[in-house]
Amino acid sequence: MKFESLASSSHGNAYVVSDRDTRILLECGVPYKQLQKLAGFSLSEFKACLVSHEHKDHAKSVDDLLRRGMDVYMSPGTSEALGYADLAKLIEHMEQFNIGSFDIVPFTTFHDAAEPLGFLIKSRVDGDVLAFATDTVNLRYKFPGLNILAIEANYDKTVLERCEKLPEKVRHRITNAHMEIDTLCDYLSTLDLSECREIHLLHLSDATSREAEFIAKVARKVPRGIKIKACGK
Repeated sequence: MKFESLASSSHGNAYVVSDRDTRILLECGVPYKQLQKLAGFSLSEFKACLVSHEHKDHAKSVDDLLRRGMDVYMSPGTSEALGYADLAKLIEHMEQFNIGSFDIVPFTTFHDAAEPLGFLIKSRVDGDVLAFATDTVNLRYKFPGLNILAIEANYDKTVLERCEKLPEKVRHRITNAHMEIDTLCDYLSTLDLSECREIHLLHLSDATSREAEFIAKVARKVPRGIKIKACGK
């Protein structure tokens, strides 16, 4: 299985998961023409798109994808928030479904959205397992046999504290809706990552993150040999 980031920030998010049989989008939070370009003008080759929640930086192109006949999967809460109850494919927490060669289990995440989800994806082609979770203040799940982890690392609390000009409302939302780097590192310490080969850090804040430092912090918490990458915007 291969995970690729097309865009990853508060300005827009889009990712690709593929094996030798199936390609899917995770998120479509950029304008459709930009999404086409980022995907190499090959969107017709994608089986579906999974949307974690209704915020525009994750769901901006839902309407365009639906109008072009792509299956778009989301929770009932996300569908209602976006107004696509009759068009989207509805999925539920911990209820497995299939897209091509992928077996997918949605799981609840913790964000200021109607019914946000993360996704555990297993390929029946190569047996790889990917966990994807973005825009979540924390996680409580263990993922046995994990090969690829794509997870939010949004901000550093010490950097956030120094942003004195940041409105208190924004500061409150960041700390109550996004994952802080030390929270992520503590979470990683609880996982069995013996089979993991890649960790992708998602949705880094422009103002309150430090890419190199985040990578170094994560590297100190996980087994040696795991490739760690911060996904750029």
